[in-house]
Amino acid sequence: MWLLVINQRAGKGRASRRLAMFCTLCEQHNQDYIIVDEDSAESTKKMIEKSLRDHSVDTLVAFGGDGLISLCLQLVCATPVALMVVPTGTGNDFARSIGSIGKSESQIFDFISSNASRKIDAAQVRSQNQSTWFVQILSTGFDAGVNKVANAIKWPRGKSKYTIALLLTLFKFKPINYQIKSNKESLNLPAMLVVVANGKSYGGGMKILPNSSYEDGILDLLYVEPVSKMTLLTIFPRVFNGTHINHPKVKTMRSESFEINARTNAYADGEFVNELPVEVQVFPKSLTTWILT
Repeated sequence: MWLLVINQRAGKGRASRRLAMFCTLCEQHNQDYIIVDEDSAESTKKMIEKSLRDHSVDTLVAFGGDGLISLCLQLVCATPVALMVVPTGTGNDFARSIGSIGKSESQIFDFISSNASRKIDAAQVRSQNQSTWFVQILSTGFDAGVNKVANAIKWPRGKSKYTIALLLTLFKFKPINYQIKSNKESLNLPAMLVVVANGKSYGGGMKILPNSSYEDGILDLLYVEPVSKMTLLTIFPRVFNGTHINHPKVKTMRSESFEINARTNAYADGEFVNELPVEVQVFPKSLTTWILT
């Protein structure tokens, strides 16, 4: 049984059109499916939970953007249910990473029908007795500020939205004092931002940690030492091709887990998590999906 979950607000009707085409494919190929189509995140969550309880669901197909993916991750990580994305959102970074962005409904349907799923790493951030799964990026500091502003921007979409949010955030931002602890070292330092990556990209294709992998059982952490606003503006465009990591003010670390503390907020895959401190840990092979080729 496939569970098709839609965010009607994603893509200004594009999600509904893609879902309708996907349902037609299911019917043509005698694939059993049920639909979750609710008008709020909370009711969507409840209906997914009920569907997973009441039916033998082996695949969840999400029609939406990163917000819907984040919601679905909380319910399928560390379970046998496989997750696929038919992207209709703004960032679509997970869809970009697994190769479903730019694919038609029939291409996605045919691939998951005829290819075995695989297990990839997911990560969990814990703060104040709550835990949140994420698959791409945990952002804090300047990045968290940009994320907050970007979430409030309705137009334009994609990379342009994050560029505008960056400019709006930049001119009032000051470096933050961080405490970072890994399984190998502890650091106390001022930084513009600290991000932890399980996947390569966020913000509509910004390759913040281009060498990060879903399949190595390791998290990658990046921080930017204090720089002038003009220097930060010169570093930013390089994020789209990943060459920013060669800048002398950009530093990286690797570990299975991190503890991060500072006077700032954390966002996981674009969704607000909590104020710091947070603990972040990778869980190898905890998410079942497909990598489209």
